[in-house]
Parts: sequence; C-alpha cells; structure tokens
Amino acid sequence: MSEFQVSPELLSIYLEDARGHLESLDHCLLTLEREGHDPELVAAVLGPLHTLKGNSGMLGLAAIKDYVHRLEDVFAQVSDGNLRLEPSLFDRLFAGATALREAVELAGREKAEQRDLTREIAMLDQIIRGAASPRPAGAAAAGVPLPAPAPAAHPQPAEGRKGGELRNVAARSNIVRVDFAQLDNLLNLVGELIIYRTKLHRAGQELAARLPERDAGRELLDAVQHVAGVSSQLQETVMDVRMLPVRQVFERFPRLVRDLARQQGKEIELILEGEGTRVDKAIIDEIGEPLVHMIRNSVDHGIEPPQLRVAHGKTPTGTILLSASQESSQVVITIMDDGAGIDPAHVRRKAIERGILKPDDSLSDRDAMQLIFSQGFSTTDAVTEVSGRGVGLDVVLKAIERLNGLVEVESVPGVGSKFIIQLPLTLAIISALLVGVSGESYAIPLSTVVESLKFEEREVHRINGRDTLRIRERIVPLVRLAELFGLPAANPAARSYAVVLGRGDKRIGLVVHQLCGQQEVVIKALDPAVSGAAFAVAGATIMGDGRVVLILDVASLFEGRKQALLHGRRATAAGVEG
Repeated sequence: MSEFQVSPELLSIYLEDARGHLESLDHCLLTLEREGHDPELVAAVLGPLHTLKGNSGMLGLAAIKDYVHRLEDVFAQVSDGNLRLEPSLFDRLFAGATALREAVELAGREKAEQRDLTREIAMLDQIIRGAASPRPAGAAAAGVPLPAPAPAAHPQPAEGRKGGELRNVAARSNIVRVDFAQLDNLLNLVGELIIYRTKLHRAGQELAARLPERDAGRELLDAVQHVAGVSSQLQETVMDVRMLPVRQVFERFPRLVRDLARQQGKEIELILEGEGTRVDKAIIDEIGEPLVHMIRNSVDHGIEPPQLRVAHGKTPTGTILLSASQESSQVVITIMDDGAGIDPAHVRRKAIERGILKPDDSLSDRDAMQLIFSQGFSTTDAVTEVSGRGVGLDVVLKAIERLNGLVEVESVPGVGSKFIIQLPLTLAIISALLVGVSGESYAIPLSTVVESLKFEEREVHRINGRDTLRIRERIVPLVRLAELFGLPAANPAARSYAVVLGRGDKRIGLVVHQLCGQQEVVIKALDPAVSGAAFAVAGATIMGDGRVVLILDVASLFEGRKQALLHGRRATAAGVEG
C-alpha cells in the first residue's frame, strides 16, 4: 500500500469531498434500482466519480483511484447500452460501494491505504469484460436490450469533456471551508460582546440620568442602541452559519433501509420529508446514531414480511416515513411505519421476563410502551445481526436526553408505530427562565417549563417521604432548589413559586423564591468535575452584569440522580450524629 504525506487540512478536504461523491454514487444506484435505467442519471454520476478518481490519485491512493476508474468504465458501458443493470449486478455494485467507502475512511484515518480492493477491482474487470464480449447486435451484456439512451445524455467526446473540465477549473466557488471550532470561538466572542453591550447600555442610562441637560448621555444611548442592533444581527448571522439541513443525516438512510430490507427479505419504501429543515451542526453530529437505531428498529420490528402483510390485507411493500419540521424553537423528527405496531400486553410480558417490571405492577398502555426504551429490553426472542441484544432504543433515549430532547412513541397494533423526537434547534443559545433562590440565580431551559405558580407551605403534602403539591387534579412531586444546592432555606412564612417542569407526560415542581423573567442565554461549558447529571448542572451563562448563572440539567432532576446524592449525604450525616 502506498503511503502519502499531506497536510491535515488537505486530508480533511479530501474526506469531505469523497463522502459527498460516495453519497452521490449511493443515490444513483438506489434510484436506478428503484426506477430503472435513466441515461441522464448515469451520465450525471460520472462527474463525481471522475472528481473522486482525480483527488485520490493526487493523494497517492492508487487502489482507490484504480477502483473508481473501473467504476467509471462500468457506468460508461451502461450509458452506451452495452450493459444491463439487473438485480445481481446491483448487489455487486452496492457491495463495491461499501468497500470503497471503507477504503476512503480507513485511508483518511490511518494516513495510508489499509483496505485491499483487489477483489473488488477484479469483480469490476469481470463485469467490463462481460460487457465487451461478442453478443447479438442490439443486445446488452445481460441479453436484454436497453432503451436507447437520449443523445443529450451521452458523455461528451474527449475534447468536449476536457473543455468542460477546464471550465469547471476556471469556475469560481462561493463556498469557504471553515473549521467548526472557529465558529464556536466566534460565537463565544459574540456572547462576550452581548455581555459588554448590556453593561454599556446600563452605563449610558446612568450617565443620562446624572446629566439630564447634556447631549452626551443621549448620544451615548443612541450609539449603544445602534451597537445593540448590530450585535444582535451578528449573533443571528453566526447562529445561521452554524445551522445545516438535516438532509446531511437523512441521506444516509435510503441505502441502509435498502440493505436491511434485502437482508431480511422484506420490501420497504423509505419516504423522506422536510430534509431542508435546518438544525445546529452540534445536533446534526449527534442525532445520526440514534436515528440509525430507530430506522433499524422500524425495519426489523415494524415492517412485516411481504407474505404476512398480504395475509393481513396490506400491500406487500411496507413504508417508513422519516420527516423533520420546525416548531417554534424546536425541531421535531418523526419516524413512522405501517408495520405490525407495538402490543402493550406483549411488552409487559417481556418486561416481566427480563426483570424490568414486577408481575403486580400496574401500568397504562402508554407507560408500558415507554418500557421499550429500558436498558436491555428487546421484544425479539432470537438474537440477530440487527436486533435482539437490547442495546437499541435505550441508546436512543440517552442520546436524545443529552441533547435536552425527548422521545415519545405512539402505536396501534396491526396498524403501525410512530416515534416522535423533539430537539432544540441549537445547543449554543437557549431561551431560559431565570429564577432566584436564597440570593442566587439559576437558569432553566424554557423548553422544559410547563407552567409556574405561587403556593404556600400549608398546601404541601408529604407522600411516601416526599413533598408534593396538588395542581388541579394532579399530584406533582416537589424538588426544593435550595436544598438541592445546599443554600439557606427561606422564611417558612414567605410565599414560594413552583416551576412545573415536563418531560413527556411526567411532571415535577421546582421550588424557587423568585421568578426573574426569561431571556436568551449563551451556554458555556463547564469542567466535567463540576457539571453533568450528578450535579444537576448542564452548563453556565454570563449575565449582562457579569454574574455567572448555572443552567440546570432538567433530565437529571427527573431521574433523581442529584437527589440520590443529596439523600446519601443526609444519611451519612445522620449516622455521624447518631
């Protein structure tokens, strides 16, 4: 294998380009397999392949370059009508595309060609020889004539292609590659600018109040207002640059569904909607793995085999819908299938078998379906390559909760299932409710706040050793923020506020002393030693007056991890006193 010495920047550019060209190849193969021969599509894929071949050769990746060159020859034979794309050929081309992707990724990671493509190159050579072998006039290599390609779809003569390549080289690009870390740094600087803008505004107000007859104060306030407008536009622009369409995640799934369906002998159509919905890149990078588990779950557990679907009065081809849409400050991703659905009774039985649920536990159908997100849970008896190990949906739940999102499931047995994922549009800036507790301020992500209300201590009831508050017809457990962080307790006679937080259909009430209003805050990461679920702290933000305010990790409050640590300290203290 040839080794090459290139700068990390050049290697990164090569990998990004190669991934895009490989996505084009997958899209071309999937479309041809589904819709049949399309001369324009075959001609269109030759461009990305030619670019990938040239870039690979420039970096000294000889095997990758040779494989892509053979692949160009295969598509050229298809374009000329000498080769028919039949199912067996598609299987070999898809396998080769997978090997090519592995070779590119390994070469990028190891700085040398690690994946041997000799077998795959020989396979393409065999296909090309078969296309070039003598056969009856007008017949393709598979023995069936192809539709005559449209004249415009033929690749241009060599001279024309060279001219087109020269025009492409001369064309100007309006795209600049920027490392995401630089955008993060730019956003941090914008956050600092907003903090000092607020300080400057306050200073201008004080100066105008002290010098009411002077124009200096009013001019300063006018200048500050202009700075405020510009800085707000700058913040919005930086945030917009960080936003990417979810298409970058969705476009990998048609190939995944196709391969899994063939592996299991099923017929499945994947429908994508809302691919243009824009989300922060930090979220784009994290949702890929959870969605893979969800799609695999729909293919394996949801869609039935064709003969079973026909027996139940359905079409032999199952459908999976993957959609994204923006609702206010959140993005909603839906995975829906018209498969077998989820039987709550079957879920209960499996949960009892696996020790997740006790036989005498009473659960509603809705709560029972949520058990599929439990660690180690699976409704499949046999372990396969796709499922049965109980490591699928619990991974999804944990990943979504890390992103301050939630997952809900709806299902009708025999009709299908629907999984709904709600995520914030960005992890960099959030709308937060600011609350005060014993002289300290905290920020609560506004997306988790259901309502807030005043209450008196006499309204609190003790149930199973925990304070609760009756809100309309619901008993809501209370978490006292002062106790949680070891702050002085307030005067028992003073009125307190309960900020009701929601996670799915669950509710808890966070007891605070003041509601200070809501505003957008820039999230600052904290050292793991003082943040995370164990501390109920997701990060921090800096206010306009320079104060540092902690942002609460709401998911950990629902799971009770912080409270468990608190109770442990209390128990230890009680033991020492005794």
